[in-house]
Amino acid sequence: MIYPELSRMRLRVLAVVMTFSCCLPAMAQVRPEASSGGNSKVSFGAGVDYWRGDWGKLERYGPAAWAVDELWHGLGVTAEGYSMMAGGAEPAPAYKFFVGQGGVIYVYHWHRLAPYAKGEFGFGGLSFPHKTTATYVHDTRVTWAMGGGAEYKLWSHFWLRGDYTYEGFPDFLSPVTLQHHTLNPAGFAAGVSYHLR
Repeated sequence: MIYPELSRMRLRVLAVVMTFSCCLPAMAQVRPEASSGGNSKVSFGAGVDYWRGDWGKLERYGPAAWAVDELWHGLGVTAEGYSMMAGGAEPAPAYKFFVGQGGVIYVYHWHRLAPYAKGEFGFGGLSFPHKTTATYVHDTRVTWAMGGGAEYKLWSHFWLRGDYTYEGFPDFLSPVTLQHHTLNPAGFAAGVSYHLR
């Protein structure tokens, strides 16, 4: 055979596909969702964040949004978006930071309070000032984050949320020192979540 590696790879792919297709019947829903008493653990919300950059005295505000799906005993997945795009004294208005990320979350429900911890990876963009003739004024990176917070049930499906996130923006090339290092912006977000349960 001319390309034995290719044939072996095709067999491996075929084996994975066949294994997965055999497992599909096991994922069938035993009882319709409509008769399960509304056990959905999905929530989503929006609010405002206040972040500080560790690359100077930068304090900025921006919109924030999040979604959570608790899958098993408080363990679930989350997706979030944060920004630093408004406010702040000079030179803060020249800086903008946007990040979208997702990962795992653990939520502990205790009466009307639900504290949580999270770990995430995402993609972020940072715009920053430099010389007027410079071409390097924006950078994007795969980011990591960890944090936590709590939600408090207000009424019906509405919960008040307070969140803290510590972000990692790795391998940033400083236009001032010409050194690579990790930036660690961090901040708080507050808003309202709507729970589908």
